[in-house]
Amino acid sequence: MATKSPPMPSDFEDAGLDLPVPGRLPFDLIAIVVMAVIGLGISIYLTTVHYANAPLVCSAGGIVNCAEVTRSSYSVVPGTNIPVTIPGMLWFFVSASLALLSWQIQSGRASLLARFGVAGDERLPLRLGIALFAWCIGGLVAVFYLIYGETKLHKICEWCTGVHILTAITFFVALYRLLAMIDSQVDELDGDEALSE
Repeated sequence: MATKSPPMPSDFEDAGLDLPVPGRLPFDLIAIVVMAVIGLGISIYLTTVHYANAPLVCSAGGIVNCAEVTRSSYSVVPGTNIPVTIPGMLWFFVSASLALLSWQIQSGRASLLARFGVAGDERLPLRLGIALFAWCIGGLVAVFYLIYGETKLHKICEWCTGVHILTAITFFVALYRLLAMIDSQVDELDGDEALSE
């Protein structure tokens, strides 16, 4: 029985995707991973402070008051005692995982995917781009909810704002990446039509 070899960047040329040099992480994916690591660090810090009931390293007077925001009803998943930082950690972990998986596919090192029989799917990079973008929409919806909570409290949390900014930037990078992939496919289709005429 023949085994499928991991896909190489040339396997995706038929999909019209401009792929980077094998082994090199593209800037957009680097940005997503870096933001995810920073966001994960902030989320871990806020979760630790929540469960340790320790004071935050943050302003405590005036409109900027992390303690008041992180102890409010908006700081937990509605209907639970779970701090919103735990789903936040999951969000950043999945964002980084999708970015790293995209890089693995583009660099031709997707041997894990070959075991599941999806490594040769030329539409996989675009599907991952769509998945990352959809995941970012979910993150942005959560950010809007949390900002709404801060406006109701008339307080701002510096740490939370950092997470909000990282989530928004990740959304725009994922949007840029998805639009570039779609544009690449449209250009490829236009080129194919011109050749057939």
